[in-house]
Amino acid sequence: KKTIMKKIFILGVALLLLIPAMSASGAPRKVLKVGVQMFENKIFDPAASYNNRTAQYHINLHDGLVRLSTMEVPHKVLPALATSWKEISPTVTEFKLRQGAKFWDGTYITAEDVKWSLERFINKELPAYVGGAFGRVGYNFEKVEIVNASTVRVHNRKPDPLKYVMLAQTVSAILSKKAFDAAASPEDFFMSPVGAGPYRIADFKQDQYVKFESWDDYWGEKPPLEELWYYSIKEPAARITALVNGEVDFIVDIPPDMKSAMDGKKGIKSQGVTLDMFYAWMFNMTRHPLKDQRIRKAISLAIDRDALNQGLYGGRGVAPTSHHYPGRVGYIPGWKVYEYNPDKARQLLKEANYDGSVVELSDCHYYYLYNDLATQAMAKMLEKVGINAKVVTYGPGSWPPKDPVEKYNMVRCWSNPMYFPDMMGGVDPHWAPTSWPYLQGQFPIIAEGGDLHELYIGLWKKARYDTDPERRQRYYKQFVEFLEDEVTPFFIGYQPHLYFGMDEDIVFEAPANYRPYTFPFRAGDVTFK
Repeated sequence: KKTIMKKIFILGVALLLLIPAMSASGAPRKVLKVGVQMFENKIFDPAASYNNRTAQYHINLHDGLVRLSTMEVPHKVLPALATSWKEISPTVTEFKLRQGAKFWDGTYITAEDVKWSLERFINKELPAYVGGAFGRVGYNFEKVEIVNASTVRVHNRKPDPLKYVMLAQTVSAILSKKAFDAAASPEDFFMSPVGAGPYRIADFKQDQYVKFESWDDYWGEKPPLEELWYYSIKEPAARITALVNGEVDFIVDIPPDMKSAMDGKKGIKSQGVTLDMFYAWMFNMTRHPLKDQRIRKAISLAIDRDALNQGLYGGRGVAPTSHHYPGRVGYIPGWKVYEYNPDKARQLLKEANYDGSVVELSDCHYYYLYNDLATQAMAKMLEKVGINAKVVTYGPGSWPPKDPVEKYNMVRCWSNPMYFPDMMGGVDPHWAPTSWPYLQGQFPIIAEGGDLHELYIGLWKKARYDTDPERRQRYYKQFVEFLEDEVTPFFIGYQPHLYFGMDEDIVFEAPANYRPYTFPFRAGDVTFK
């Protein structure tokens, strides 16, 4: 293992040497080099890849009709490629387009580009646009109507309190239809789309690096950097070494027990952040013995979330009591849904006549830091209540096929990030009837024809669409409690507390209103002393 890490580190250093040197000391910073753990740099069309890896840089490349304020809670909706808007009816919103705004290739953004950009995932034109783009963002949009050259109307299927939030997601960015039509294939366009954000794609090498450059004709405030690089450095120790040696300027995903390696080092600093996301494990209800809700609930009751938070993050993370994020929209103080109760877990196993069948917990530590340690600890917790737990480790490309669902992961490692700033922001993208696990068939009890389908759909619709904020929060509370106590499609582990490392001249804070792992380096989002 040490030999492998050494080879990875040497490769990373060799690649970093390709980066241009910074300007002389004291000159304004024009180049920023970012070392990341999770890396995917072959898809720059945000509607074709909507995950923790691409979130790290898509925000810097693309603009939609509107955007959200980065840090204010509650958020504000701000102009972007639309300068103003008005509501024509409860389901129709009219947007005035920004005149003179251009794509990276110098062509002007038109109403036709707006219509195509949104409708390509509203209509699920390609398989890549279905899961993340349509299933998590676009499912309540119906169409885009062109009124004239400078005006479009976005139609929703039903009144939607989250319509502006959805239009501010990177999935809803406006891209060039002309460039798509000219591409040799959709996959070629995914790798080289033409967007309208402050940085554009300059160069990339799959699994190694990507280089973005500032774009002089950007319609808004010019970005602070001329070059923005992201490098794949998979091991946290190698990321720290690269920062200390001046080979990168900014690193992510450093666990608390490695923070000391950055402390006291000249010219750098560390910054802790509790991510607005839960590490979660999803039950495949088609697999024995997980078909029985009492066994699923027993597993949730057997998980000591406080112990996980203490052991992995020194207590700096969050041991959640329910599916909400402290300090964010929708947080309900004192709300307790998730419970650690081994005795109750044993009782439920007895009632279910649990036969000792193996329960497989998947570990994907290549994607989630310390996921292996967490999964091993949870297996021990399950064994203490009498569950025969086994850890199964997956790497890139080794996951079982999703079809048939009965052969897919039994308990899948996953995460529930707060995709958008709302109480539903961490639940809806994962547990709505448009989510991929639901559509795949993992939850037959709430699927169409299932015993709890009507109750599930009714609660979800109220929590998602009610236009009265207080009433919607009550429905949301009911929906989460229903999921945990009657369905139990998952168990929530913890909110991780990680560290950024950076050169001491960088002033950066993780955005409150965009999903975790979003690193905006736009004007106003990062400054340099």
